[in-house]
Amino acid sequence: MSEEDPRFLSGYFLISEFDLLDPNFYRSVVLMIAHDEDGAFGLVVNRPSQATLGEVIEGVEDTPAASIPVYIGGPVQQNALFVLHMSASRAGAAAGVKEPLEGLAFEPATKSLIEYLTGEWAALPEKKRPVVRIYAGYSGWGPGQLESELKRESWVVLKATEQVVFDPDPQATWAEALAKKGPLYQIILQTGFKPSMN
Repeated sequence: MSEEDPRFLSGYFLISEFDLLDPNFYRSVVLMIAHDEDGAFGLVVNRPSQATLGEVIEGVEDTPAASIPVYIGGPVQQNALFVLHMSASRAGAAAGVKEPLEGLAFEPATKSLIEYLTGEWAALPEKKRPVVRIYAGYSGWGPGQLESELKRESWVVLKATEQVVFDPDPQATWAEALAKKGPLYQIILQTGFKPSMN
């Protein structure tokens, strides 16, 4: 974390450092949904699972929504589903919707959201359907926990963008996000060698 980064990181990415080997976060990009004195909450945006929405929710099997991939949002509560989508695409979104970025909505996969995906969203021509990402589980930190990980330099902080959130190639997302931090990280990515920053 650098001097210019804000104290609270809602609307930012945490990009795992090269030496962060925790399997839940290895080469991950986490979109921070909420962060304050009480802790932090985010979604890993670049870890697709093998499952689709039709395999994890009943009643969507015979609709286009069935083929939406499910990503692993983090190690906490993986039986709960969350959704990221462009907020303008869904009028009348329910309570509990947050906008970590302007125009990007986060919400739990409520009954009304699933009805939107199987109804209004599915009825649009395929090329006109707004991008939707579904996540099983989330990433969470208790009070002070994320701050101590930032002091240990486990994470690189970057202002979030919807382009990275909806990157069509999740395998490339980590390197592409890290490269946005500038020339030093571009060199590290090319060489695999990280000089001491002290």
